[in-house]
Amino acid sequence: MYVAVWVNGKVLIKHKDKVEAKFLHGSIMRHVVILTLTSSIGLVSLFAVDLTDLYFLTLLNDQSIIAGLGFALSIMFFNMSFSIGLSIAMSATVAQKLGEKKHALARSLALDNFVFSILCTAMVATVTWVFKLELLSMIGASGPSLEHARNYLAIILPSLPFLAIAMSGGALLRALGAPKLSMLTMLAGASVNVVLDPILIFGFDLAVEGAAIASVAARVTVGLSALYFIYSKFDYSADFEYKSFTTNLKKILAIALPAMATQLSAPAANAYMTFEMAKFGESYMSGWTITGRIAPVVFAVVFAVSSAIGPIYAQNYGAKNYRRVEEILYSSCLFITGYCLIAWSVFYYCSEYIVTGFGASGDAAIFIKLVAIWIGPAFIFSGFLFVANTAFNNLGYPLLATVFNFAKASIGTVPFVLFGINQIGVGGVFIGNAAGNLVFGLIALVSCFYVIRRASLKTIINV
Repeated sequence: MYVAVWVNGKVLIKHKDKVEAKFLHGSIMRHVVILTLTSSIGLVSLFAVDLTDLYFLTLLNDQSIIAGLGFALSIMFFNMSFSIGLSIAMSATVAQKLGEKKHALARSLALDNFVFSILCTAMVATVTWVFKLELLSMIGASGPSLEHARNYLAIILPSLPFLAIAMSGGALLRALGAPKLSMLTMLAGASVNVVLDPILIFGFDLAVEGAAIASVAARVTVGLSALYFIYSKFDYSADFEYKSFTTNLKKILAIALPAMATQLSAPAANAYMTFEMAKFGESYMSGWTITGRIAPVVFAVVFAVSSAIGPIYAQNYGAKNYRRVEEILYSSCLFITGYCLIAWSVFYYCSEYIVTGFGASGDAAIFIKLVAIWIGPAFIFSGFLFVANTAFNNLGYPLLATVFNFAKASIGTVPFVLFGINQIGVGGVFIGNAAGNLVFGLIALVSCFYVIRRASLKTIINV
């Protein structure tokens, strides 16, 4: 794992506890690529869990099952957003105290983050479980697909606290300087899922319930693996104290609440698009589900860029090297564009294999082929929005990131999708959303360059 640190005009490249000072000389792109590819491995394994469930379920040749899984995963997307926000709080609060050499407080914060994560997600899971039928109906589920989605959620929702432990545990391991261990926990979970899926789905004839049980086992594996590394390798144990918990909770909430609020914008947009897709029938919903599970695996690198470049932004911004900050943003966008063009080509030329491999037919196959044509631009401009928002968060403008996220999820989604449906029908759901990505991705990117240059001018004036 490489970590780039700007110090006195040089970048320190830390690898396996050895530090070597180098002048950049245009090597920012190299660092962006290395950090992004390392981060993407864990993300691929995480997305592969849902894709594994989907693949084995498609072998049952029942489109209502695939449609039901799509509805269920749309609801689960909301729940995962809470876990992501909580993991951000874990990383930020503990890493800060580690940097201040306050190790006892860092241990206490780690424990309290875990406790709060479990309590918060248990409450979210309970509310979702009680109202699962109403929530599924709201996004358009009905008939057999509603029943399959309900059965899936009934099993997997109680495991949400384990997902929170898994994600917060992975964040803590990265804060402790052990990204490889964090990656190993995710790979362990994906392996368990791959092994259990065919056994439960076909061996025990459990169908969608078997896929849910396999996913629960995967979450438990990741969560317990993370805890094992944290409390055995790092001996990060601490005694729980209620007074300390209430004190630390204020610090945790200060980060967790806005982080969760920001993360909820994407699943809100996804739920709306799922609602619109459901109007066109189960076959189109099957196509929507298949592309929705494959795309994150193929384009995982785009999601990884934002988490990888955050520290480099912050370090160079802290050193007031705005030219380098701007170069990071430019290099990130160039890398995203290049990667998406390659991934787009692969997705497009493999679309026939995707249709055949996942047993898609009729409208589902038509939709998959349509997505294959437009998926590249959709992810390119979505990636621009990701890196711009990462810059806002690390340059002291987190409110801008929140504004752009919610703007894209609302006015950047609903009117674009409605216009697309009105003009070209079901394809307008995806193409309309892609158009919204283009508009808001470019606006966010231009705004980000403006913020960086404004900060640079302020520094020059002050000097």
